[in-house]
Amino acid sequence: MSLPEIAARLRRHVLAVLAILVLAAGAAYGFKHTAPSYAETATMVFIPPASTLHPNPFEAVGSTLTKAAGSMAAEVMSPQGQQQVQQAGGTAQMNVELLNGYDLEYPFFSEPYLTVTTTSTSLDAVQRTFTVVTSLITHEFTAQQVQANVTPNNRIQTVLAGDTGPLVQPGSSKRVLGALALLTIVAIFAVASFLDRHPVRLSRRSRMRTPGPGPAQRRLPGVRRADPAGPAVQEY
Repeated sequence: MSLPEIAARLRRHVLAVLAILVLAAGAAYGFKHTAPSYAETATMVFIPPASTLHPNPFEAVGSTLTKAAGSMAAEVMSPQGQQQVQQAGGTAQMNVELLNGYDLEYPFFSEPYLTVTTTSTSLDAVQRTFTVVTSLITHEFTAQQVQANVTPNNRIQTVLAGDTGPLVQPGSSKRVLGALALLTIVAIFAVASFLDRHPVRLSRRSRMRTPGPGPAQRRLPGVRRADPAGPAVQEY
């Protein structure tokens, strides 16, 4: 199809084209004025007490510590745990899970590491919720060891590592607007082609409302139209 034919097709459906352009402009305005999203992430490491066998506690990790970390993640992410976070002032979205050493299809949880993440469009909410969640994990885990009569020098400790602080989530507005422009062009040509193949016709009710010849203009059988020069003559 040549450019003149394309231009003619778009002119035939100029109202539909304008409607699509208005919708696209509204979507672009919404993207440009959307508040940025922030996130804070850190790794919480569960380490055993120092011993003569393992002077470096970071080397003395095992399945027991991994299970303890996993149970804390499940407890904090439970409805009761999330309610505690909200009651303490945490309003951002949060996620606490064991660090996956492989991928989602074949997860591999070999280390007692928890990944703690909070996200929100509010910078203050991200920081406040992150502090509430990490403090809750440390407090609850210590309380469980106290309840089990574990002496302080034999308790498992939690260490926060790799705290990113609140960061703006990466995202390219240029790519979003470029994709929106491409979808707009595709929508314009698709709608124009559809309307060419399926032209809009008047409904039967609209055609019935079209004025026709009045009673005075209808010819009766056997009567010729009156001659302006004389009276009508009946045919036999």
